[in-house]
Amino acid sequence: MPSRGFLLMRFANFLVFLVVTSAVLAVPVTAQAWFVVLNSSQVGVVIGPVNSTYILNVVGTAKHCVYVEAYELTYQPLVNELAGLARHGVSVYVVLSGNVYGGIPEDEYSAVGELVSAGAHVSFNYMYDFVHSKVFVIDNETVILGSINPTYYGFERDLGIDLVINNATIAKVFAEVILSDYYNETPPQIGYPGIVVSPINSAEYLGDLLNQPGPLYVAIEELYPSSNMYSYIEGHTDRVVLVGEHSENDYAVSELGAVMVPGLTAKAIVVGNYVYVGSVNLDYESLHNNRELGIIIENPVVAEEVRDVILQWYSEYASGTTQQGRTNKPRLTITDNNPPTTHHSIDTILHGKATNETKETKEETCIKLMFYCSVMISLLFQLK
Repeated sequence: MPSRGFLLMRFANFLVFLVVTSAVLAVPVTAQAWFVVLNSSQVGVVIGPVNSTYILNVVGTAKHCVYVEAYELTYQPLVNELAGLARHGVSVYVVLSGNVYGGIPEDEYSAVGELVSAGAHVSFNYMYDFVHSKVFVIDNETVILGSINPTYYGFERDLGIDLVINNATIAKVFAEVILSDYYNETPPQIGYPGIVVSPINSAEYLGDLLNQPGPLYVAIEELYPSSNMYSYIEGHTDRVVLVGEHSENDYAVSELGAVMVPGLTAKAIVVGNYVYVGSVNLDYESLHNNRELGIIIENPVVAEEVRDVILQWYSEYASGTTQQGRTNKPRLTITDNNPPTTHHSIDTILHGKATNETKETKEETCIKLMFYCSVMISLLFQLK
């Protein structure tokens, strides 16, 4: 019969095996680079036009720097806010599209003049067909991104969705892209998961998202056959698809059962606990020729909030009909008095009272397991 010491040694060897296995599991899995896991406390959801002016409040908290990238910038309250920050010593950098349908509007030239006079730095980017992003980075700590254009219609009329994310690492990634675009340079490799950038990885990452199983909820201004995404969407028999009122969306209506929604500019997709929000449309131009920015998050609370917004729009514009096989469920009630839909207010996020860390990662779990195993090995040898 094996001795007690021999059995203890075998058990100790087994624990060592667990430690080594844990270390191997701790190596990041690049195949999952298309999404990032965030805590609900880090993310706020802004719905245009209900509370899109809340973006002004967030931008107004800047103490050191603000980086902006947009297709157009003509919303005067935002221009005033940025100019005021620049006059008070905040570094303000603005990147605008050098190419605009119909030409750059006169209001934008006026806004640029006001910003430059206040000390802000403004650059027109000509590297892409269009710079179509709508992103703000505040103090390298907070990023606002999505589909709400900094124009009158974008803030006060259109149906859009933005996320406010309090995560310094993510904010700095977007700041790096914006500054590269400011200097009309190619940005470095995007080395952080979940960051969607056209024309670098948006087709791949959004394809990965749409390829996930489960009910699908889509609100995309442009959903054209040129995206080559129809087959992914058709794979979801249980789906709600909303598109903007564009003639090329007739294909999405006839082939995917999409519903056209007046004033829809949102770019959002929800599958299971995964949610995408950004500026990327599902068409070839947006995926491959434009500068577009977005993010894919895994978080059930945020996914549910965005899904409920899509369902509310669907219930309002689908003539009371429902998708076959879908039951009616309570819709999210949005009123002008509601703050951004988040379990922690954006004020709390910006003032640092909510956590700025992601939830426990696989690496952290493995480190804890390794520590516990080493303690047990030590105790076993003491017993021996």
